Amino acid sequence: METAGTMTSRTTSALHVMRDLWLRSSEAQLGLISAGVAFFGFLAIFPAVASVIAIWGAAADPELIRGQIMVLKDFLPGDAFGLLDGQVEALITANGDSVGLATILSTIFALWSARAGVDALIQGLDAAYGTSPRHGLLHAVQAMLLTIALTGVALVSILAAVIVPFLLAVLPLGPDSTRWLEVTNELLGLSVVVLGLALAYRFGPNHSAPPRPRIIPGILLSALIWMVASRGFMLYLANFNSYNKIYGSIGAVVVLMMWFWFSSYAVLLGAALNAVLPRRGQ
Repeated sequence: METAGTMTSRTTSALHVMRDLWLRSSEAQLGLISAGVAFFGFLAIFPAVASVIAIWGAAADPELIRGQIMVLKDFLPGDAFGLLDGQVEALITANGDSVGLATILSTIFALWSARAGVDALIQGLDAAYGTSPRHGLLHAVQAMLLTIALTGVALVSILAAVIVPFLLAVLPLGPDSTRWLEVTNELLGLSVVVLGLALAYRFGPNHSAPPRPRIIPGILLSALIWMVASRGFMLYLANFNSYNKIYGSIGAVVVLMMWFWFSSYAVLLGAALNAVLPRRGQ
């Protein structure tokens, strides 16, 4: 049984960690770096979706992509999801059966934008951890490899989402099969987030020498902040939506940019937590 002194000590330690986390975030200007990550993420999302739909549509039904986009409905604000879903619908309607020049150009632009976003993310991770950033060719190669790894995680998740319904259809689940499919999709989405964070925290910062900081605390904090912030932002927009009144027709664009921003900030804040914990012997 914990004594009052032990509880007080743990509370004080937690407050110190929160203070250190706030100071690290301010000193490293994580909010400003998150804006850069959000900008390039926004640039990459639409050409990336276009290239995936075109490439996937050459071999299979592109409507499967739209089914996976629907998973984001629980995490994206309504206006932002409507913007993304509308673009996906238009791309599926216009999609042909072959991979043409437009697809290749979209893929190249998506990779460039994603690499630029990952580049900014790596700089943010180095700032959060207080490590010296890589430069030159080594930095460019690192950013591209991490981009390819994160893209691979996303593509594998799409493939898994196609395979899982067939596997569930074989199992004798009865009327609960729909519910199991929903649960599986949610777990799959969470697994993608966790794996993406693990890759970013492990291979993003320039940890030139061991021991490497633990990454689990940052993953937990980042995922928690992201889920709470997403739901809170959606609740705010549902009840006090002033973006469309202020920004008019580009309100949905602004909402999507804001979502990218606090998602990026959540990732960097998790990295900052990983950095400050070893200093306090947590």
